[in-house]
Amino acid sequence: MLGVLLLVVAALAGYWWLTRERPVEPEAAPLAEPLREDAPLGSAEPPLAEPPPAASEPTATPEPAPAAPLPALADSDPLARELGARVSASPLAAAALEESGVVERFVAAVDQLAEGKAPRRDLDFLRPRGRFLVLGSEPDLRIDPASYRRYDGLAQAVAALDAETVAAAYRRIAPLCEESYRALGYPEGGFETRLRTALKLLASTPRTGDTPPLVAQVKRYEFADPNLESLADAQKQLLRMGPRNAKLVADKLREIEAAL
Repeated sequence: MLGVLLLVVAALAGYWWLTRERPVEPEAAPLAEPLREDAPLGSAEPPLAEPPPAASEPTATPEPAPAAPLPALADSDPLARELGARVSASPLAAAALEESGVVERFVAAVDQLAEGKAPRRDLDFLRPRGRFLVLGSEPDLRIDPASYRRYDGLAQAVAALDAETVAAAYRRIAPLCEESYRALGYPEGGFETRLRTALKLLASTPRTGDTPPLVAQVKRYEFADPNLESLADAQKQLLRMGPRNAKLVADKLREIEAAL
């Protein structure tokens, strides 16, 4: 679940891309004046046509500004922070930008999510406050819906994203993501596939009721339903956000995957 917020970081870098203007095609030059049909026979040249009224010089269409070159990967944090403030006012987005290595953490989180892992190490600073709460006792042990409120802010931040903005942001920073991905030891050209895998995995998380049954284990709780417990860790973390929050996130991830 925590890795979802780094999609906000991807959107933050996309503001410049979306505000570029498409170049305007220049108008074709007018055809030459045709010969007059009433020109005298045998004349060497037809009489000159009446000169057209003077026209003002056409205004030249300004060329679009060239795309600013991407900074080096090691120097890419200022770009993410500068553009991020224009795209999202979410305090969680601001927190994601404060830590150094924004692109590297995004790529590392996506890589872990694609494997089904919850990237807690890379996003530990986003850990929600408060404890995970339960109701009752076995065999009627269940999740306390009050636990879900810890994730309301995150779910709302993700749901507020514009899918096209996120997709455009990815296109802007894709070379940096690819470079960071290769630094993890992967071959060239594989990060976009990894990103799509992570999005589809989270978006395919099944839905549950408000209070799914639990089983108490040593230092942790597990879902009593074996189908839920067999899900990837990242999917189970998404379920712990609660059915409403999980739906908000999953629906937005499907939109983002489609936009990509």
